[in-house]
Amino acid sequence: MQRRLRWLSLPGLLAWALSAAAAPTAGELRATCARALAAGYVGEEAAMCDWYVAPCGICGKDGPPPKQWCVPAHVGAARVAGAVVQALTGGDDARPAPAAVEEILRERYPCAAEE
Repeated sequence: MQRRLRWLSLPGLLAWALSAAAAPTAGELRATCARALAAGYVGEEAAMCDWYVAPCGICGKDGPPPKQWCVPAHVGAARVAGAVVQALTGGDDARPAPAAVEEILRERYPCAAEE
């Protein structure tokens, strides 16, 4: 019986793992960031928004990826989040958020302007 229960729970665990690894849609991120901004950009939703709009520069054991955008040091995460929310409004809410945010940040904060 215990073996059978383990087998039955495997598909559930797999579904959970896949959904946990899935990125939010542009609409979900826009809503999360908008709520965070309305709450003063503090707390869990601000942290979730930061994960996409202000990612850290450490990516894996080999260090950061090449810069694709350059947010000036004086521009805070809340301001970047506001720009992302504004740009996502009226767009394709079903689009994966990482690709949408990357495009927005590359256009809004090009590295050539910073250098």
